[in-house]
Amino acid sequence: MDQDIDRWFPYPEYRPHQREMLEAAAEIVRTGGHSVFMVDAPTGSGKTSILSALLAARNDQRIVVVLRTVSQVSIYLDEIKKIRQNTNKRPRVAYLVGKAKTCQLRDEMDSVYLGCDILKIMTRQLLESRMQEYMHLAGRSQDTVYDPSKDDSLLELIMDEREGERSCCPYYLLSKEAYFFDGEIKFRSSRKAQEVGRAIGDNIIYLDELDEHCGDMCPYEAMALSAEDADVVILNYNHVFDDTYRDVMYNWLGLEPEKTILLIDEAHNLGDTVRAVNSDVLPQFSVKKAIKEVESSRMKARKAGLNQSLAVAEQILPRIMKFMEKMNEKGTSSEEWFDPHMFADFVFGESLVREDERMVAELMNLGDVIARQKEKESESSEIHLQKVGDFLFMLNFAKSDEAYVPLKYTDKRQVGGNTYTSTTLEIRNLDPSLQIESVMGQHHATVMISGTFSPPEAYELYYFANNGRATIMTLPNQFPPENRLVLAASRATTQSSLRDDRDNVTEIQQHLEAFITGVAGNVVVYFTSYNLLNQYMDVCTMIANAAGKQIYLEPRDSKEVSSVLGRFFQAGLKSATKPGVLLAVAGGKMSEGIDYRGEALKGAMVVGLPLTAYTEIQKTVNEYYKGKYGKKQGMFIAYTLPAMNRALQALGRVHRAADEDGVLVLCDFRFSSKGGMGVREYLPEWMDRELKVCSGKESAQLITEWVKDYKHADVPLETKGFLNVETDNNEVQEPVLQTGKIKKTRLLNILGKIARSKERFYLGTINNQLKKEDRLDSMQLKEIFTDEDFSRLGLKACYVPSLGEVEVKRIRKNDK
Repeated sequence: MDQDIDRWFPYPEYRPHQREMLEAAAEIVRTGGHSVFMVDAPTGSGKTSILSALLAARNDQRIVVVLRTVSQVSIYLDEIKKIRQNTNKRPRVAYLVGKAKTCQLRDEMDSVYLGCDILKIMTRQLLESRMQEYMHLAGRSQDTVYDPSKDDSLLELIMDEREGERSCCPYYLLSKEAYFFDGEIKFRSSRKAQEVGRAIGDNIIYLDELDEHCGDMCPYEAMALSAEDADVVILNYNHVFDDTYRDVMYNWLGLEPEKTILLIDEAHNLGDTVRAVNSDVLPQFSVKKAIKEVESSRMKARKAGLNQSLAVAEQILPRIMKFMEKMNEKGTSSEEWFDPHMFADFVFGESLVREDERMVAELMNLGDVIARQKEKESESSEIHLQKVGDFLFMLNFAKSDEAYVPLKYTDKRQVGGNTYTSTTLEIRNLDPSLQIESVMGQHHATVMISGTFSPPEAYELYYFANNGRATIMTLPNQFPPENRLVLAASRATTQSSLRDDRDNVTEIQQHLEAFITGVAGNVVVYFTSYNLLNQYMDVCTMIANAAGKQIYLEPRDSKEVSSVLGRFFQAGLKSATKPGVLLAVAGGKMSEGIDYRGEALKGAMVVGLPLTAYTEIQKTVNEYYKGKYGKKQGMFIAYTLPAMNRALQALGRVHRAADEDGVLVLCDFRFSSKGGMGVREYLPEWMDRELKVCSGKESAQLITEWVKDYKHADVPLETKGFLNVETDNNEVQEPVLQTGKIKKTRLLNILGKIARSKERFYLGTINNQLKKEDRLDSMQLKEIFTDEDFSRLGLKACYVPSLGEVEVKRIRKNDK
């Protein structure tokens, strides 16, 4: 392997400290031995290019990029594409995302996963049936292969099937072939599917191009085939940190942990994800369905000699249901702890001999019988009895390990004129360190990157239960400090004891007025909770109206987020007459994972230190970590660290590129204080250095003066490889595009970049000399691309409609 980082780096020059970061990452790979590298690098540091260093330093290892959201996939595909285009390297990449994004029949099903399971079972049964007919005609031999794509009668039969009437999945069917081996009919990927998989690896195929590229093949199967010989495989957190998922996925893709390098993006989220993976939830409807499963499988179980398993299920399941019904009568909506020993006594106590673990094993045995029966009857592979068994297995941890907490809570739903109550039981994991260390201890090396690993030593302790496990690097903020104003309140607070204090409320209102009125353009105010948001909503509305701005509220329903964001982004256009004020919750749907680029956001304010509500469950979490790490460190990890991350993530929405400017406000004196209740010492170094502490009245003056005196810092534009087009003397030219028809996705990525520039650009294809009269203005551009086009692409280019000063050349196919 060529281990020269410079030969793999796809850009003309390094950003400050970037090469040092890449060399440190490469050294971790060369060292191996399950080593870990944690990188705390703000937006703009070039963290994604660590991928090029890992490719350079590896030997025969493969790289698994671990992501939290689907929208991040395109970022790494872009990086691989740049390596291919700007170096002589051609790494192969594949990704696996949820079937909800890749299934060709996803619009036909309420639940893609359940629907896919059923159709796969039906398809395999159909394949087996046709194979038997084929062998009857062609004879039986070890080289007998049935290819459904050559069976015209079958294709004619299934291709006209309509939604709700399908006998199989036609895409999965054509991705498989049946063959006879060792006296059995088996299945494997079809030759066509293998060809499609290889072609995916040869190219960079974005998610919205996958359906078109796969044609009549199953995209999920084709992508899995492409991953078998990929240098880089992109998976999600659950694929890697859930032991069951990982074992199946790695075996399917041919990955060996000891020969695999992990690159974990947005790694500040890893703890919450791993805790969720190691928790278990049992809703009441699963218990009801498990009882029905047992009733319908009684005869099958007796024939299989599982009378004991049947007796156990018929004893345990009604007892669990009775426990839940008692909880329904109490109707407690908040989370409450329940005694795992008393619950086990109630569920298992009627047995003459208590053998809890054996009884759980009997349940799981019966679950296996039900699973086989469902498969034969082409039913969903979801087995609710197994869910009950998994929960009871986890109950054992809650009885002996303080890191597992048993919870109960009841929901009420109104359907028609009736009220329905339903209890859910949960075994919640509090400590991710054992699982994180277990996973990373199996892999060659791990690199964890985040823009908000602050303070990184606290995350190291949280993730690994000790300091010194990882090599840590913290990079300074690369964006010009002239482009931002950072304020913190000297007196205002959202502490419960002062929340309704008249002077404190006035102080917060003054900060709100200074921020909403003083910052021109779109701003967002993040509150610690919906209750606090509601407390100040009328005040914010009054201030916004006086400032000529429109209020937008974070919706409770996540399905409405895209619509609200679209309207808010439109309000940020230079052509808009009424900028927006978005009221949201820190740690909510609109505080992370969204790029508010360009003029879309000119300021962010966090009102209060966004601590988790101090419930009995949170007290339990605090006590666990205090017992593990001592009072100070324990409380910080359990209670303060998550709040710091929520605040930093919220403020990080403003500056997403070096040429963007804005105002950041931390409206709580705890951010400006050190020691005691203060958290200033835990802020990133650049933020602590630039922080201006002020009262509500002083903040108005500081914002006004900054806006008045602000001069945009010069940010150099990349000018490598310009396209020659007809321009005026004072106009610049546009970076080279690939010859031929350009994909909409590629165009949007380019537009997202140029929309942030202060220059004027033109788009075209190589050698396509277009005249000025062929240009499109921004209004014509918006007629081609809708708001949904932008939001569907992970919001990376969501601010593209704001091309008020940018003219765009029409994209035409190059006929040469």
